[in-house]
Amino acid sequence: MSELVLQRRRGRVLELRLNRPEQMNALSGRLIGELADGIRLAERDDTVAAVFITAGGRAFSAGADLVEAKAQLVDPAAFRDGLQVWRSTFRAIETLAKPVIAVVDGLAIAGGLELALACDLIVATDRAKLGDGHATYGLVPGGGGSQRLPDAVGARAARWLMYTGELVDAQTARSLGLVQQVVPAAELEPWLDRLADTLSQRSPAALAFFKTMTASPTVTDERLAHEVLAAVAVVSGPDAQEGLAAFEAKRPPKFPSVVGAAADTSGSSVDAPTKNEAADV
Repeated sequence: MSELVLQRRRGRVLELRLNRPEQMNALSGRLIGELADGIRLAERDDTVAAVFITAGGRAFSAGADLVEAKAQLVDPAAFRDGLQVWRSTFRAIETLAKPVIAVVDGLAIAGGLELALACDLIVATDRAKLGDGHATYGLVPGGGGSQRLPDAVGARAARWLMYTGELVDAQTARSLGLVQQVVPAAELEPWLDRLADTLSQRSPAALAFFKTMTASPTVTDERLAHEVLAAVAVVSGPDAQEGLAAFEAKRPPKFPSVVGAAADTSGSSVDAPTKNEAADV
């Protein structure tokens, strides 16, 4: 069985590389477990100064493994438990007393964006595209995205990205504050080597101080736990079930609530007021 998260060292930086390229690095339960193992290793190894989370293939991550999610939803409690593992793993990234940097080369969508948001910084190549994307299939964030995206870009920009599902390029993401650095794809590897060298020379105590003191006061365990429970309620509903079925069948979803609403209004109309009626208003 191949490893879904590869580990290698760049000097004193531990690189955790997502390794499901044929599935666009979809975040399965096993992949999240191996990622958690890597974060625990970084925590206990004093020779690790920082962590890079990278990915192979044309996507950083296209999000959750929706085939696995659909199977889990037969038992909503099992689905909730799976989201709790996501929550604890992403929180471990967020609270690790060492810098964790997401390196996005390609697509980062939905759960993939949530993983990147759990990191301290996002570095993107000039061919990267990022977005929330959950709404496309009637889904919602369960990995902290409803809390960390507004924290990163502000509530209004976050709502735009969540409502529309729009993918933005790296430069637009940087202008929003979602991405901190854009690097030409052809120059990524030497650029990361230089960053690894810089971080390796920094005082671990100072880096830990900076991370702790700049932690967001709005991203809390209580709010993240609430997101998980709310997400289970939504994803267990008929619209999300249709979205997951549509994804599996590779067709556009036909959400029951949208179809029903269209039927309810198809025979009704609102007449414009006559001149006299308008004068009475």
